[in-house]
Amino acid sequence: MRPRFGFFAIVIVAALLALAASAPAVRAQDDTEASPLTVGDFNVQGSVTGGYRFAEFSGYRPQYRELVGLDQGFRVFDASIFGETKEANPFADEFSLQMADLGGDPFPTAQFSVSKRKLYDFRATWRQSYLFWNQNDNVILPINSVAPAQTTGLTNNHDWKTVRKFGSVDFTLHATNNLRFTFDYYRPSDEGVLDTTRSPDFFGSPGFWGTYARATPFVLFAPINDDTNRFTGGVDYTYKTWNFHYDLGYQTFTENMALSNVTSPEFSINPAASSLLEPLANWSQSQFRRLTTPISEFSYLGKPLKRLEWRGGYTFYRYRGPATFDQAFNGVAPNEGGTQTPYTVVESATAQLGEPNHIITQGLTYHFFDWWSADVDYRYSRFDTTAIGNFESLFNGTTSTTGTTENVWRDGISELTISMDFTPMKGLVIRPGIELMKTDVEQRTGDGVTVPAIVPATTLRTNTVRPVISFGYERSKKFTLRGDFHSTTNGASYTAITPHTQQGFRFVARYHPTEKISIEDEVTFQNNRLIAVDFQNNIRSNAFTVNYTLNDRFSIYAGFSYDSFYAQGNIDYARGTTPLTDFLRDQEVNRVWQGGAEVKPTKHSGLRLTGNFDRSTGTGAIFGVGPGAVPNEPPAYGPVRWPIVTGTGYYVFPVAGKLSVDLQRTYYFQDIVRVNNFGANILTIKWTRDF
Repeated sequence: MRPRFGFFAIVIVAALLALAASAPAVRAQDDTEASPLTVGDFNVQGSVTGGYRFAEFSGYRPQYRELVGLDQGFRVFDASIFGETKEANPFADEFSLQMADLGGDPFPTAQFSVSKRKLYDFRATWRQSYLFWNQNDNVILPINSVAPAQTTGLTNNHDWKTVRKFGSVDFTLHATNNLRFTFDYYRPSDEGVLDTTRSPDFFGSPGFWGTYARATPFVLFAPINDDTNRFTGGVDYTYKTWNFHYDLGYQTFTENMALSNVTSPEFSINPAASSLLEPLANWSQSQFRRLTTPISEFSYLGKPLKRLEWRGGYTFYRYRGPATFDQAFNGVAPNEGGTQTPYTVVESATAQLGEPNHIITQGLTYHFFDWWSADVDYRYSRFDTTAIGNFESLFNGTTSTTGTTENVWRDGISELTISMDFTPMKGLVIRPGIELMKTDVEQRTGDGVTVPAIVPATTLRTNTVRPVISFGYERSKKFTLRGDFHSTTNGASYTAITPHTQQGFRFVARYHPTEKISIEDEVTFQNNRLIAVDFQNNIRSNAFTVNYTLNDRFSIYAGFSYDSFYAQGNIDYARGTTPLTDFLRDQEVNRVWQGGAEVKPTKHSGLRLTGNFDRSTGTGAIFGVGPGAVPNEPPAYGPVRWPIVTGTGYYVFPVAGKLSVDLQRTYYFQDIVRVNNFGANILTIKWTRDF
């Protein structure tokens, strides 16, 4: 039976109010704080917050896991310990341990540090993120307006349930006041399962196969596992006004992924009638990649002259390693004559990858006067990728295709940024600047034997100009204003959604008419255009908040944000039957109302109420191109509402600790297609103990 705790919550809140009313009698007993603990040579203090969460929900649970993800059970919401020596200690002067959200929440963290002044600093961190996405794809939708048909599917059948972990260890040894040695280790990893889609295509497939592959994607089950290990050791040296830093190390990256069919036989997510005649019997695929690289990073900062600052650096990576790919699938597909016949495909590939990277930076800052300075920065990045692969495929047990290909990508980016800082009057800062960028993308491909030839379609030089002016103005403590205007012009567009022109601005204003009232407003405006493919993208947003603090017993805030997004453009398909061009349009508007209040009836008790209400509306459709074109894929989504309200009551028992009760109510509601809707009540009882 699902827990019903509405009455229980009312009883707890009433008890808190009763405690608040009797606070004077309680305070008379003991109103002193506990003294820090003594452990050896250290004074230790900290706090621990633990408790139990009750969760009651209805509707589509995966949507709840994606947006909220708070499950029932015991949790350590926060734990922190700090210690420092009372007297000289030969090993450490201070240490700390901080942890949060342990026991099953989506984003737990932990951090430990210990240090000895002028000798060493040690820090270890760990955090974990649960990422979840699973929209309901088992709904019948009328999405074909030209020939109305009941079709299945709400999303593109891409779901995931993964865990990302990040761990790091940093150690700094202070050899002298000017010389320091550093040792660092960093490890991110990602593991879990995905549901993804693939089209059954292969190396050397016949020409008629393209139409089938384009129109027949299948859902596949795909466990993933990848990790990175980075080890570095470095040295920092300070000489007068100069600082030098150098890191040397080694890094590895390993990726494993396997794919398989979900059921057998399995049918395509394409609702076309022909898909029922073209089942997939089996799909087995595995891919592996491992890259290793040395690490070399050097940087410096100094002042050769009193008014001149000089900075620069050089970074080098050289990734190398093998990659393998094996797959086999069979089912039913059209043959060259269009008749459905059984087929089998077996394919394998091996490749050797090489990716040397070079990054060089140089920069100068010159202070002409106290009110005028100039910055000049140059950055050159060179990223080369070479992949030599050997492919072999066997189609229907008779048609064998083998080949060796060599792909070379050379990306060179030169960036020059010039800017100036002016302070023409007290409280006003103006920073005009311009960024010039040249990007060279070159692809070469060959058969692995001859010298690879340049591929014109993917080789391009782009020159970009980006002027910008930013400012900050503080007339007094009551009013501040900052913002920027920027514009970007690209001489060429590498993709169909690379804008030729971009213009925009951003303003942030803060106003404090009195010490008790603060008002803030932020405005963003952005226009992107590429006339050649009728692509445009417009973004508008505004966020407004106001805060009022009467005293330390009462405060209130309210806010509203609005943002709109519009995009349109032509879509060109590389393979398949005509028409190969469609027109895409997407438009959405998001509004968020928020507010809250906090009241402290007594010194030891308080009540807090906060809430958000999100509403999103929009339309999106894919049209055929030409006069009188109508949507052939009209929108399947409608307006969305997502309110969430949290009420908190707490009482502080002198010496004993703090009791808190949180009661949260939320629901998610789609107006048209309601298969993802959910509602939830969350009750959390917490106890905080300081020591």
